[in-house]
Amino acid sequence: CEVIMNRREFLRWSGAGIGSLLLPARLLARKHSMAQSLSSPSESNESAAPGRANLVVTALADPVRAKQVLAGRAAVDPVDGREKFWITNMNEQYGGELIAIDFEGDTAEVFRWPAGQGSWCVLPLPRERLAISTYYDGKFLVFDMRRREFTRVVSFPGESYVWEMATGSDGRVYGGTYPGAKLGCFDPETGEFEDCGSPVAGTENQYLRNVATAPGGDIICTFGSASQSVRVYRIAEKRFEFLVPDEPDFFAKPIVSLRGHLFVQHPERGLLAFRGPRLEPVEQLPLPECPVGSGWKGIARYSTEERVHLTAERQTWEWLPATASLTLVTDLTLRGCRVFDVAQDGRLLGIRGQDYFALPAGSPRLELRRIPAESAGRPFHFLTADPPDSPRPHRIWGGPSYGQTVASYEIETGKVWNSGAVIDSSGEVYGAVSVGGKLYTASYSGADFAVYDPARPWDQWNNVNPRHIGSISDQHQCRPTGRMRLGPDGNLYSGWQAAYGEYGGALARLNPRTEEITVWRNPLGDEPVISLAVGGRFAYLGTDQTANGLPRREGKGQFGVWSLAEERVVFQQRMETMNAVRCIGAMRTKELAFFPERDELHVFDGESLQFVEKIPAPVPDSPGWCEDVLLHPSGYLLYARGPFLVRVAPDLRVEILGPLEKPVNHMTFGPDGLLYFSSSTTLYSLRGL
Repeated sequence: CEVIMNRREFLRWSGAGIGSLLLPARLLARKHSMAQSLSSPSESNESAAPGRANLVVTALADPVRAKQVLAGRAAVDPVDGREKFWITNMNEQYGGELIAIDFEGDTAEVFRWPAGQGSWCVLPLPRERLAISTYYDGKFLVFDMRRREFTRVVSFPGESYVWEMATGSDGRVYGGTYPGAKLGCFDPETGEFEDCGSPVAGTENQYLRNVATAPGGDIICTFGSASQSVRVYRIAEKRFEFLVPDEPDFFAKPIVSLRGHLFVQHPERGLLAFRGPRLEPVEQLPLPECPVGSGWKGIARYSTEERVHLTAERQTWEWLPATASLTLVTDLTLRGCRVFDVAQDGRLLGIRGQDYFALPAGSPRLELRRIPAESAGRPFHFLTADPPDSPRPHRIWGGPSYGQTVASYEIETGKVWNSGAVIDSSGEVYGAVSVGGKLYTASYSGADFAVYDPARPWDQWNNVNPRHIGSISDQHQCRPTGRMRLGPDGNLYSGWQAAYGEYGGALARLNPRTEEITVWRNPLGDEPVISLAVGGRFAYLGTDQTANGLPRREGKGQFGVWSLAEERVVFQQRMETMNAVRCIGAMRTKELAFFPERDELHVFDGESLQFVEKIPAPVPDSPGWCEDVLLHPSGYLLYARGPFLVRVAPDLRVEILGPLEKPVNHMTFGPDGLLYFSSSTTLYSLRGL
């Protein structure tokens, strides 16, 4: 094995003297500055990369612009007196956005947050203000609509998510958290914060997601995911108690308090009501008689004392208690839509993927409008490319974490395109493979597969293009953590993590010709498949001890070998020094598999079904390994570590290239033979490998 590396850099990295330097090295050129603009990359943003004189990096575009809107409310803008739809949009790189949509004029303003990347709740406050809860940094924000500025940033120490919010009887704003499953509150006037604690501390329950104001002003809380319960936080006594004392396991989603009653949605018993501050259960719902089906199924959270929106079957009805009138608002199937509020004139305001709507009562059709605001670029969650034999124009494909969208960059023209939601379910595309001119996707959170043909018109609403192929949620799967890979047999293989509240995973196979889906649950035991590579005869699997909605278990990861022909595990081994087995790569000219551990690569021989050796792959500062491992048509594997590329030949010779000016987050080989990689929000090409 030969590792080619800058001699001086290796000495600095290892601390070794010349006498102890055992690995041969080649002088690498010193690092050059790459003049470029992340906001508007252009062809002039080209530079020679160190490591080889003919390596040239070009910044191409910031193509991923998809929105991830999880909350919205209607409020009159005090600046111009117009009612607007105020929505929250996620951006991991540049900070979350509050977007004020004028749905009459189809225009919008964007206000960048001072903290937070996204939000699950926006709550109107007195004196023309909005409260916003944030993730991944766990904060409360207050936005003054008249002053057009954020006036409060309140941290919840130790928490990464603040989910829903509700106003308490003391005028403070309360919110639930992850991962501590805590309730916290702040005073919007002073910014003073209080951690109210958690009644499930020390258990495997990490979520306090739903909160609502109870009659009398106490706070209703739902806790999960290992076990679930509903508690009432009594503000005056600063204590939690069960909503149903005789049923500690009672679980229902709190919706809203109206006319002296708390309404909750139980998965089996349906809509239930509890009366007064003491929350006594009532047998008869204090609602008008439902004119259809088997009764009311739900109440909209945005309902008020004066105007209540009720759902039955697929219908939404408006009830005005003052006049006892009951009017059908819509019976349209709002598939994949989130209705967040109702305008003063009765129009339903909501979001579907990259679009918004203002649906009038009785309208025979839903008119979707693209959100009229350009968002900042977002980092890539995946990166793939059309193969050389695919129809032109050739594209590089990517997409964001959350948003359930894909984006493309046309290699020949530089044209950028962002899709709408590829499926109805919320979540994100984890894996995508281009086969036969079509893009196949695997998505969280509904464990969905879909196919999109870029040569045909977009029509996801009618399930025409993209088209939903199927879901494996019935197999208790949720997240395609192992991504999706094309096998030598033409099938698409994907690795999965089990549904929320379960440990486990799966290997799935999608046949793109027949669209048949086959699932093998827990191939290496009840552990998720977090890494997947497909060689000539085998699929190679890596696991860890993580789960959706549950804490990480103690234990080490596994490496496993799955026979494509025999459809079974033929080798598995617990890696006693590794918490997780990630970044697996596989060759096909020789049946070899590789995965990293610190500064070395394990080598597994698929012919003899045994580990043969470790090969060193050190780079300065030992950055982490890129998840994407690429097999070049000539037979070598390409890894990336921060700004360095690690090339592994079939004879196990290792060559270190770089450093590039930017670290590699995701990468793929294009149909033109170039390497395309993302760093932060920008797509780059690399010539000269």
